[in-house]
Amino acid sequence: MKNLRQPESGFSWFYQRFLNNHITILLLNIFLLLLVLNELMQNAWLLAPVWQFIGIAMPAVVVAGILFYVLDPLVHLMERRLHLRQGLAIAIAMIATAAIIVIIFLNLIPFLTKQTTGIISALPQFANDMLHNLNHLNQQHHWLSNKNLADINERVSTYFSKRGLNLLTGTLSSLGNVVTTVSDWIITIITAPLVLFFMLKDGTRFPHYISQVVPTAYRSRFVVMLDQMNVKVSSYVRGQLTVALCVLIIFTTGYSIIGLRYALLIGLLAGPLNLIPYFGSAIALVPALIMGVVTSPSMLLGVVIVYLIEWVLETQVLSPLIMGNSLAMHPITIVFVLLAGGKMFGLVGVIFGVPGFAVLKVLATTAFQWYQEYSALYPDVLPPDKLSQP
Repeated sequence: MKNLRQPESGFSWFYQRFLNNHITILLLNIFLLLLVLNELMQNAWLLAPVWQFIGIAMPAVVVAGILFYVLDPLVHLMERRLHLRQGLAIAIAMIATAAIIVIIFLNLIPFLTKQTTGIISALPQFANDMLHNLNHLNQQHHWLSNKNLADINERVSTYFSKRGLNLLTGTLSSLGNVVTTVSDWIITIITAPLVLFFMLKDGTRFPHYISQVVPTAYRSRFVVMLDQMNVKVSSYVRGQLTVALCVLIIFTTGYSIIGLRYALLIGLLAGPLNLIPYFGSAIALVPALIMGVVTSPSMLLGVVIVYLIEWVLETQVLSPLIMGNSLAMHPITIVFVLLAGGKMFGLVGVIFGVPGFAVLKVLATTAFQWYQEYSALYPDVLPPDKLSQP
C-alpha cells in the first residue's frame, strides 16, 4: 500500500504557512520600520539639533561636493602628467579656481547689477511697447474691440508700473534679511574650501572609512554600492555643468548676434536654468521672448531661431556627447522626479532631485539584490559565496 501523508495539525499548518514564511517576515520587518519612523515623526523634537546641524553644514558640503567633481580629474591629471605631489596639485587647483571665481564676480556683478536695475526701471516702457505692438496687430486683424483693448492697456500699464516699483522697494527692504544671512554665507565660504581640500585629499578613502561601521560580511557589497553612487553623481554633475556652460555661450552669442537687448544677462540666466532637465531652456526662453515682443516682430523671429538652433545643438549634439545615458533613467521618470522634487523641496528639489533619485535607485537596487539572494524566494538567484559551488 502507498503510504498516506499524515494530515498536518492546525498549529503546524499555521506555522508553516504564516509564521515560518519569508513573505511574512518581510512584511513584519516593514511594519516595524514604519512603526519606528512613525515614532520618530511623533517625537521630531528629538531630531531638531540634528536637522539644525545639517542645515548649517549642508550648503558647504554641497558646494564642496560640486567643486570636488569638477577639480578631481584635474588633480589626478597633474599628478600623472606633471608628476606633482597630491598636496601641491590640490593647492594649485584650488588657488586657480578661487582666482577664476573672484575675477568673474568682480567683473560680472557690477555689470549684472546695472543690467538688472535697467530692466526693472524699463518695465513700464516695455509695457508701453508691448501695448503699442498689440494695438498695431489689432488694427490689422480686429481681434479685440476698442473698449476691451483700452481696458487691457490700462491694466497692463498699471501692473508693470506697480511691479517695477515693488521690485525696487522690495530690493531695498530685503537688505535687512540679507544682513541676517551674511553669517551663513561666511560659514559656507570659510568651511567649503576646508571640506573641498579633504575631499580631494581623502576622497578615494571615504568608502573604506564609511564601510567600517558595516558588518564585515556586507562590506564589499557596500563599497561597490558607494562606488556606483559616486559614478552616477559625478557623471551627472560634470555633464550638467558642461552642458550648462555650452548653453550659456550659445544663447549669449546668438542673442548678441541678432542684437537683442540685455543679451548677456539673458544668456547668463539661461546657463544656470539649464541645470533643470528638459524645462530649463524653455523657462530661460520666456524673458527673451518678452524682449523680442517689445522690440519688433523680426526680433521675435530671431529669438525663436536662436532657441531652435540651441535646442538642436543641445539635444542632438551636446547632451548625447557629454551626458550620454549616464543615469540610465527614462525621460518620463525624470519628469516625474522633477515634479515631485519641486513640489516637496522647491527649486532645490528640482536641481538636485535627479541625482538624488539616482542615488536612491542604486540603494534600492542593491537592497533588492541582497533580498533576492538571501530570502529564498528567488531560487534562480544565488548569493556570491554559492556561485562557485558545483
